[in-house]
This record gives sequence, structure tokens and C-alpha cells, in this order.
Amino acid sequence: MASKRDLIRSYLIRFKDIPDLTLAKKIYKENVTVFTNIESIRSGIRTIRGKLPQNSDSNRLPKDNTFFKPKTYNTNPFNLPESYANDFSPYVISQSRTLIISDLHFPYQDNKAITEALNYGLSKNVNCIFINGDLLDFAGISRHEKDWRQRSVGQEFEATRLFLQTLRQSFPLAKIVFKHGNHDERWEKWLFIKAPELFDCTDFQLEVLLKLGELNIETVKDKRPVKIGKLTVLHGHELAGGSGGVNPARSTFLKTMQDTVVGHFHKTTENNEATMDGHVISVRSVGCLCGLNPHYMPINKHNHGFAYCELDIKTGSYMFENLKIIKGKIYK
Repeated sequence: MASKRDLIRSYLIRFKDIPDLTLAKKIYKENVTVFTNIESIRSGIRTIRGKLPQNSDSNRLPKDNTFFKPKTYNTNPFNLPESYANDFSPYVISQSRTLIISDLHFPYQDNKAITEALNYGLSKNVNCIFINGDLLDFAGISRHEKDWRQRSVGQEFEATRLFLQTLRQSFPLAKIVFKHGNHDERWEKWLFIKAPELFDCTDFQLEVLLKLGELNIETVKDKRPVKIGKLTVLHGHELAGGSGGVNPARSTFLKTMQDTVVGHFHKTTENNEATMDGHVISVRSVGCLCGLNPHYMPINKHNHGFAYCELDIKTGSYMFENLKIIKGKIYK
């Protein structure tokens, strides 16, 4: 039988970025017969992560430093009050071949388009799949006008879990990352407004309900940018202002002024601008993988699409394919 420390380590492997206390609550909830209280688990997590109190005996640290967080110098020499500013440091993808899919909007996904995208990923032997937001739709809990034809939230979760299980089975060795888009964020917003007592309850977090830990799928939240070498990836709702206009890539360029790719707008567009020293800034928006004629806007300029990014790990340079799916065929 595994020791308590080994059990904690198994959770740290799956949830390496979750705060100590949040993870301790989850471990206790799922192993109530093993541990006596949450604080003992939290203490164990802190020890394994190399977080001993000041003036503690360093011999208490485990020999295995796999989960240690790098030590930093005192960043608050003037003892300023705690800041609640958001951490906007990017999440880094260092894999060499990444399939980028976005705007699936389960349960209103387009299965044929998704199949084309995943088959392309298999043909490229991708070692990373990045879900760039709006995996779920959550129409039933949005602030917008409701429609009786909308599927229930339970159906959305069931359909999404089935997709993620299939995705993991199809790409068993690939890193899979899910970044929250504006539709995915509806869940936390709904909890915060309608059921604030449950907002910080681990069991109701989107990651837990989708069983991402069991599938070894990592999460990027709070509008954090993602970096693939020199390329910045955003969902698109992080940018101020509107629907992206005629050319979402152009409007994104005017806001980021660097190589960027976005989803969100359901349109495949591209904008290239040369600087005075000859550097070319390339910005793209990627098509969607959901139905093209939603009831709220059946006539539109949406198109199916996805992207493939090949990274030179040493230099950060990349090769990018912004692919369209038109009548079941992939076009570059």
C-alpha cells in the first residue's frame, strides 16, 4: 500500500500548479479514510515542494527535489501589504509539434470538422494538443437571452467528458492543455453569482467536473497568455473591444504588435506587417470547430478551421499552418 507521502506525490504530478491549500482540500475529500485533517496534508505538500518555514532545519527537506519551487530573494523588503493583482505571466508550451483547436462549443460541436482536425494531428504525430478556449458553450447559464432548444448543463458536461476521454485515448502520449475562453468562464461566473457558497469548493471546479486530472490535461485560466516559442496564443476575449471587425487578425495586431494567434472570432484571417528593420509580424485568427449557424446568428461569416505549429525548441522560431475546412476538405 502506498504511503501518505507517495499518495500526495501522485496528486502533485497531476496538479502541479494548484495552490497548496486547494490541493490539500481535494486530497482530503478523495481520501478521507487515509488522512486525519487537511492541515497535515498541506504540511506534507509544502515539505515536498521544499517550502519549509524560516529558520527550519533543512534536513527535513526530502532528498528528491522534483517538486521544489525555485527559491527567490526577498521581493518585499519594505513589508508592503499583500497585492491582489493578477499573475499575467505566460504559460509556456515547449513541445515541438502542436495542434491548436478552439471554439468547439460542446454540445454544439461539428463532429466532421473535429474529425478532420484530429486526423491531421495524427498525421503530423503531434506531441501537444492545445484547446484554445470555448470548449463548452454554457448557453443555459449565460447572461444572454435563453432559448428552449438549448441543451442542459448536464448534457454539456457529459458530451465534453466523452470528447476529452476520446482525445486522450487517441493521443495517449501527447501533452494536452485547455485554456479557458469566455464561454468556459461562464461556469465560474454563474457559481459566483448564483451559488457563492460553492464557489471555492473544489468539487465544483470546472477541472474536477471534467475530470481533467484523471486524463492528465492541464488548465490555463484567468486570461493568461500562452507562449509557443516566439508565438503568443490568446483565445481572443482577453483583448478589449468588439467582435474583431472585418479582419480579426488585423485588429489583434493593432492591440498586441507581436506574433499572435487567436480563436474566438470563428474566422480564418491573417495579417502581416513589416517593421522598419525588416522583421515581419504575423498575426492570425483561427476558424472554429462548432456548428456554423447558431440560432442567435444563423447568417454570418464563420468558417471551420484549426492550426498546426511546429516549434524550433532551440531558437523559438516556428512554422505555422492556419488551416481551413471547407465542405469536409482541409485547405492551407
